[in-house]
Amino acid sequence: MPAPVPARAFPRLSLPGPSSRGKSLPGFAALALLLAAVVPAGAVQLSPHRATYALTLDGAKPSKRINAAKGEIVYELRGDACAGYSVQLRQATALETEGGRVNSAIDTATWEDGDSNAYRFRVTNTINGSAPEEADGVAERRDGRLVVTATKPSSATLELGKTVLLPTQHVLRVLAAAQQHEATLEAPVYDGSPDAKKIYDTLSVIGRGTADPKGLEEVATSGDLAGRTRYPVTISYYERGAAAQTPDYTISFDLFDNGVSRALKLDYGDFALRGTLTSYEALPQENCSK
Repeated sequence: MPAPVPARAFPRLSLPGPSSRGKSLPGFAALALLLAAVVPAGAVQLSPHRATYALTLDGAKPSKRINAAKGEIVYELRGDACAGYSVQLRQATALETEGGRVNSAIDTATWEDGDSNAYRFRVTNTINGSAPEEADGVAERRDGRLVVTATKPSSATLELGKTVLLPTQHVLRVLAAAQQHEATLEAPVYDGSPDAKKIYDTLSVIGRGTADPKGLEEVATSGDLAGRTRYPVTISYYERGAAAQTPDYTISFDLFDNGVSRALKLDYGDFALRGTLTSYEALPQENCSK
């Protein structure tokens, strides 16, 4: 993430608009890309970290029925290709709408093994203090096919095919594509949210990298972020099987070459949020030969 997502690496969030309760929305960092070129093992490495983003309404986009917004995203990535990657993400958002305030809290916990052959997810979405909506399950590769066993919101087994990628896998592919100067990528995506069933087809546009510190927040110019190359990335999400030809939503962000994100824009169609990186902490990293 912000993966997110990254990334949210960037995982998706579920945040209600005033006219679309439960609509699937992105986080940052952590969705899947299919068409990136193969790169040598170890060529791209993600840095364990904790990042906090302040959310505000994007005044550059006309908003329908949304007068103001504020909130916060806290994103934490731990692990590596040897131990697997765990992601904890929480987004709290307050929207001032024509019908009153809408408070949303999303909690996401995932783990993905280093080879992207196993995945666990748990997503909880609470709106105005009501009973939470939940998604919970596991996914694993079986003969190359991604098979999901969900326990919430209902028990189900889904076979999603061989081409669907997982969140951390997506982050690594985005970075690999960026480093190889790939400008556009397409991919089917699965991360378990919002209902453990949906696949999104994605189109990513990746700009050229820069290490110029101009315009960066102070927190993005120190520590292990100092001097790093970052790439502007925009990803559009299309619900598979839907009749609409326009994306359900679009996310934009700067992606550092170690998987950290800044300058988030979460465009939900009727309105958009900006996410500003306010704090960053590098977390301990173990030695891994992969």
